[in-house]
Amino acid sequence: MGATLEEIEKEMIRRTMASTQGNRTRTAQLLGVSLRTLQRKLKAMEDEEKGPRPAGGE
Repeated sequence: MGATLEEIEKEMIRRTMASTQGNRTRTAQLLGVSLRTLQRKLKAMEDEEKGPRPAGGE
């Protein structure tokens, strides 16, 4: 089976960020989402790439 909707969304965000040279405002406009929504999604992608944090916040 193909990619999940979440995977497709992440790839579209990555590609659009690349095409706008990292301009978040323009990326949000092109994707048709608010800047706040894009920021939230980028933060979630960043946190996912870092992996789970150890207990105790260290």
